[in-house]
Amino acid sequence: MKRRDLLKTGVYGLAGVTLSSTLLSTLQSCSSIEKYNPVYFSKTEFSLLSNIVDFFIPKTETPGALDMKVPQFIDVIISETYNADSKNNISDNLKLLIEDFKLNNINLSDYNSIKSKFINDFNNKNHNEIYNQIRDLTVWGFKTSKEIALNALNYNPIPGYQLGCIDINK
Repeated sequence: MKRRDLLKTGVYGLAGVTLSSTLLSTLQSCSSIEKYNPVYFSKTEFSLLSNIVDFFIPKTETPGALDMKVPQFIDVIISETYNADSKNNISDNLKLLIEDFKLNNINLSDYNSIKSKFINDFNNKNHNEIYNQIRDLTVWGFKTSKEIALNALNYNPIPGYQLGCIDINK
């Protein structure tokens, strides 16, 4: 491994540890999407992002992505950890998607319209890059949330249990 790669990895790891408390406090302070003030996205972009995230992982017997506050997670992660080029890339792609929605007279807060537009885009292979970015961040935020990791994925941090002083005859 080259020295620069090692330093980059170390800085990203340190940033992740440092930002984890900020991320947790931000996510815990928000009780709903409507009350959340986006850090990086505009209200319009955040509303569309929330609808797309809800489409990717809707609420069923298990909590959905909105219940796990995945849109807030994505907002904070992009704001705090992405470099300028990555931020510009995701912003530009999201703005192109919003323009396309407006050209097709689709209300950005109507879930069903967004869903049908997504299906149409998927079939025609339009806006794949932004949808893939949102999907990847959604799955990451959902799978790493505490409730999903412990209850749905049955995460066990230490395989097996250490039982201290037990009778060997039992």
